[in-house]
Amino acid sequence: MRVYQTVIEIIPNVSGEVIDVPVKPLVPVKKDEVLFKIDPEQYQAKVHQLEAQLKLSELNLSRSQELMDKGVGRQLDVDIYAAEVNNYDAQLHDARWELEKTVVKAPSDGEVVALVLRPGQRVGSLAVRSWVAFVEEGARKLLVGIPQSRLRHVKKGQDVEIVLRLYPGRVLQAKVGEIVDINSAAQLQATGILPQMPTMQDPPLPYGVELILDEEDIKLGPIPGGAIGTAAIYTESVTVTHIIRKVMVRMETWMNYLKP
Repeated sequence: MRVYQTVIEIIPNVSGEVIDVPVKPLVPVKKDEVLFKIDPEQYQAKVHQLEAQLKLSELNLSRSQELMDKGVGRQLDVDIYAAEVNNYDAQLHDARWELEKTVVKAPSDGEVVALVLRPGQRVGSLAVRSWVAFVEEGARKLLVGIPQSRLRHVKKGQDVEIVLRLYPGRVLQAKVGEIVDINSAAQLQATGILPQMPTMQDPPLPYGVELILDEEDIKLGPIPGGAIGTAAIYTESVTVTHIIRKVMVRMETWMNYLKP
């Protein structure tokens, strides 16, 4: 069994030179707190340029409309300047959005891990690499891998006992949550290489089963992502052996005092 946690790869929507990184690694931050800032000068200049062009187009539209009202203007001029106004207004909206995105903010409550980004480094908006790893607060799941030959016995709501390396000597109580009815063997990658067909030598990959800790037991929040352990699901199959499994679980949790 393993504890999985959501890690968001932070990629800015605009490119440029980093001028400030106020966030600290492993320090909790709230949603919309600043992670880092990109030099906004070129984006601010673009906004000023479009604001000037929009203002000129609005004046031309107003003048052409006045001439039309006096009967000496052309409808074509009014339509041209109206289209210019709409065009520059849309470009200005996009430019202001890019200017706003020079300040990269936290997508949710959480913390930054492995922070190596520094002022002076140039970052890009391409999705080929991320610049900050952001761990979302509370987005953790306990998953256990169940062999395919045993999955038929597992049902939502069944009792579970969990042993974690973090907590030697303790047996945590849980319930079966959702059953993930797909594994990595079912995924085909979009490449120019033909996929390899299954053979009898391919190992049958397990299926994931989500475990929900009981309310009165330890909360999932304090358990760090990547923590490992063992889970025993008590199904309706061969119930007479449950007592043996319970003894084995308690033996394992005490052995965790000795395991590295």
